[in-house]
Amino acid sequence: MAIDYAKQYQNYIDEELAASSATEWMAAASGQVRYGDGKEVEIATLSTTGLGNYDSSKTDGSAYPNGAVTSKWTAHTLEMDRGVKFALDRVAPEDLSFPATAENVIREFARNQLAREQDAYRISRLYTLAYKDLAWRGTHVLTYDSGSENLVDKLCGLVQTLEDDSQRTGGFVAMIASNLKNEILRTAADNYNNITFEQQVEINGVTYSHAMMINDLPCIFVPSSRMNTVLSIQSGRDDQAGGGVVAAEGSKRICALVTAWDTPIAISRIDSLKQFGPEENQLFDGTAIQARYLYDLVVPKDKTVTIGALVSA
Repeated sequence: MAIDYAKQYQNYIDEELAASSATEWMAAASGQVRYGDGKEVEIATLSTTGLGNYDSSKTDGSAYPNGAVTSKWTAHTLEMDRGVKFALDRVAPEDLSFPATAENVIREFARNQLAREQDAYRISRLYTLAYKDLAWRGTHVLTYDSGSENLVDKLCGLVQTLEDDSQRTGGFVAMIASNLKNEILRTAADNYNNITFEQQVEINGVTYSHAMMINDLPCIFVPSSRMNTVLSIQSGRDDQAGGGVVAAEGSKRICALVTAWDTPIAISRIDSLKQFGPEENQLFDGTAIQARYLYDLVVPKDKTVTIGALVSA
């Protein structure tokens, strides 16, 4: 029986992302996305009308005003089309135990490179959507000056604004640059907000063991290198051989990004995975693994009101 490497490797990737990614809680829920061919997907959306007046004088079945439920699938083309090829030499001492080596390579790739790139892309994408929403940008995208402002106060003020504008109470998640943790520690003792560290929180089925709670707001610390307003997507070739994504010229550091837990819909998939063993591989004496990985992040138009950010001054 042929081994389904794509399914096997996807399991490895999912496990590592759940443990290493700060944004894996954004992954689309089961049944929320239908996958087509290649980059094409369909995303489910559901909406209802509001309440009307009940009329007890009507006995013909019309006492209740008619409501409407709209359920539809919207086509979307995934933005990020990425690929990688790994080579495992047949006789190199470190590659002799092929099954374990192949798994280790994929896990290492997911734990570091993929988690890093997807976190950076998703956070930057959310910031961009908030910044482009002219109706809310002035109050939802704010600058933060660490020399003269209190980060916790500014963050809590932003959350209150998001709750008021979106007409939601609670249900928000904050992602905070990890290099600001000491700044929060210094202000925690003199702050009237309830701040607790090293908390275990579950968001959309993903557990984070070292989160912070500010009142009822779960906060996930993210490596600051993943918190940038604009990204440069590296080609993986020539002078960009390292691949991944980096802060673009003129990018600013995002200090904190806040969004409702059900706003982002992160989509990712292994579109193609090919594995050639030493007997099949004509390029070198070893095994080659080639993977094509597609991903994106989508936000329904009516939910950009739930996104806010604090950006370095």
